[in-house]
Amino acid sequence: MALPPSSSSSLSSSSSSSSSENSYLPGERWESIFKRIIINIINFHTTIALPPSSSSSTTSSSTSTTLSTSSSSSESYLPDECWELIFKHISHPHDLESLSLVSRQLHSFVKRLITHLTISDRVLPLLPALLRRFPNLTSIKLTRNINADIDAILSQIASFDLPSLHFLDISHQHTFPSHGLRQFSQKFPTLKSLNCSHTKPDLALIAECFPDLEEIDVRYTLTSVPTFRVSHIEAPLASGLKKLRKVDLSGTYILQESSIFTFCQNCVSLEALLISDIGASAIANAIRQRPQLRSLSVKRCNVRWELIDALVSLRDLTCLDLPYSNISDEALCALADGVLSLTELSLQNCGEYGYVGISCLLRTCNNLQHLDLQGTQFLNDEYVIELSSLLGNLKVVKFSGNENLTDLSLFAIMRNCPLITEIRMDSTGVGKQKVEEDCLVVSSHLKFLYLSHNKWLDDGSVTMLASVCPNLEIIDLTYCKRVSEGAIDILCRCCKIQRMDLAYLGYDLPQFQFRVNLEVPTLSVLNLSRCRISDEELCLISKSCYKLKELNLDHCHQITNDRVKQMC
Repeated sequence: MALPPSSSSSLSSSSSSSSSENSYLPGERWESIFKRIIINIINFHTTIALPPSSSSSTTSSSTSTTLSTSSSSSESYLPDECWELIFKHISHPHDLESLSLVSRQLHSFVKRLITHLTISDRVLPLLPALLRRFPNLTSIKLTRNINADIDAILSQIASFDLPSLHFLDISHQHTFPSHGLRQFSQKFPTLKSLNCSHTKPDLALIAECFPDLEEIDVRYTLTSVPTFRVSHIEAPLASGLKKLRKVDLSGTYILQESSIFTFCQNCVSLEALLISDIGASAIANAIRQRPQLRSLSVKRCNVRWELIDALVSLRDLTCLDLPYSNISDEALCALADGVLSLTELSLQNCGEYGYVGISCLLRTCNNLQHLDLQGTQFLNDEYVIELSSLLGNLKVVKFSGNENLTDLSLFAIMRNCPLITEIRMDSTGVGKQKVEEDCLVVSSHLKFLYLSHNKWLDDGSVTMLASVCPNLEIIDLTYCKRVSEGAIDILCRCCKIQRMDLAYLGYDLPQFQFRVNLEVPTLSVLNLSRCRISDEELCLISKSCYKLKELNLDHCHQITNDRVKQMC
């Protein structure tokens, strides 16, 4: 079973339904308490020069330790700018929401920092209060298939003054809210970004309502839905929405090749284009109309020489994504000769090329920061070791779906790419080949590590990772059934860990008990679905991981309902 989130946790930026008037202490006293806590933290970590006291008899040392209990900013020892800087270091938005209830002064600080609102079914009753309380919102998202009248929600949002709002996400909805968008546009005609993916959007209406739109996402990628033509998309693309800078048309739309050409011809500011199932010749003719293009994603395309020539002509191109396409070694080498300044490259599940082509291209990409070669079956440890030595500026790498890649590849990336922050090696051979400890180096920048579905991964490998990844924030060990105590080593050694996905933890080790006997103040999300944990272990988790916001206990059959209710 999964613990239900609170009403505030459904909102990434919201406030709880309780009010400060219901607090046992006056708001001024709570504010004083928070000030003392935060000042002590500041004094411990760094030195801040505080303004001198108005009383001439007060020494500078007493000024730095004595706190006023008054709630007025004129008597506060820290100016507003300092409070804002402090609050920006609070990691979870829900903690900010709690602070906003303490007093008017703290609310005035917090409301400047909360800029995103996610609207779900359980939050709908609070929506008017939230929109009044946080007027500096820049983006609003409706959760997937929300069980409410979307037109009514958009009309309600339009009745509030949100001067900074520029992004709206209404993706994955059953119906397209034409009436609501018309009312919304009357209040926010200068909306800059709209996500209506996985719906059936009316681009003619969108072009009419939001003529200044700069980014739009209308992709539709459900594989169960047959490929279809949407005629009402082509005309607005050809003649409207001329200020677009980024457009995502990937998915199952069949568009006229002439429409893509006219669209690129008319959108003089276009910098990023994402499309699929378009012929190489048509893509080449279209992108030649936009030589300033910076990002191009083409899904399911047979890359031929005409397209290669067009790509080489794009001197500002930094991001190239060709998932599920076919491209030869000769074509990759020709791209290398074109001296592109790529920072992002994705050849996920591509065919026809091999090590000769990819190594030739990567040797010229000295500034590459993001590399996605998921599903590339010809790669092995030797190739990855050699490629990683060419990529000193790499920050994100994805090698999932290749069981030929083992611990040797993983630790080679950490050793040869000192700036790496994210590694994704799901469904690989990590754990199959052990690495000697004298070959390890500390990867201080690595924050996100995804190793799900690695059937050879065991405690030894995970413990070794914990010893060299001190700043790890997220780790995914889902379906790594041989991992047990190693997960606890992560909690012990990685003092910044915030999220752990541990579904099926110790599933092949029946005697394992997930007992956490140390404080883990940073952990906010924990997935223990299908793990063998009892009420006793759950009690330890609730005491040790006292800042948990989300806890997944699906199919944990040894846990009783009473124990779960006590945690809630």
